[in-house]
Amino acid sequence: MKERGGSRAAVDERYAQWKSLIPVLYDWFANHNLVWPSLSCRALVGMASEGAGMMGLYGGLAFCDARVYERTDGSVPNTLVIANCEVVKPRVAAAEHISQFNEEARSPFVKKYKTIVHPGEMVDALFVFLPCKQVNRIRELPQNSKIIATHTDSPDVLVWDVEAQPNRHAVLGASESRPDLILTGHQENAEFALAMCPAEPYVLSG
Repeated sequence: MKERGGSRAAVDERYAQWKSLIPVLYDWFANHNLVWPSLSCRALVGMASEGAGMMGLYGGLAFCDARVYERTDGSVPNTLVIANCEVVKPRVAAAEHISQFNEEARSPFVKKYKTIVHPGEMVDALFVFLPCKQVNRIRELPQNSKIIATHTDSPDVLVWDVEAQPNRHAVLGASESRPDLILTGHQENAEFALAMCPAEPYVLSG
């Protein structure tokens, strides 16, 4: 059976080749297996949430914020996860270490800092997916990286103050987090076009 991009054997062979070349392609590499698939991810290298107590470089590590949106099957809410990541400085880790990773493992360098229950898909009693608001794009405000905007399948853009938002537990029946600001104006869905102005605190969407 043919799959997109070739047979499964050919895909596996290309993946094995890529994995063997990781020490050549990257200065450092780490993987972190998630419970749910992620449609959007955003990393701010050199930044870290205040909860980590550190920013920039320290003891051979660089810290960054990662914002990951997890889309679930409806058994638990969709979430926007804020994580602190410790990134080893270039050429510190051994080549053998970064090329022999376990795809199913979770990295000790990734530490969840805060969870936001993002408005997302709902499933009715007949297990039919209702119109969803999955996050397609995440962008941060250059003037304040703690302010982020998420663009969904709806016409609206949601703005979040990461530090002000309470940490939530993603359990079945949990109420959705309330965005700090909802930007409206689009008459139709505008799923992916989202940017932040580098000079002024403006959100651009289309």
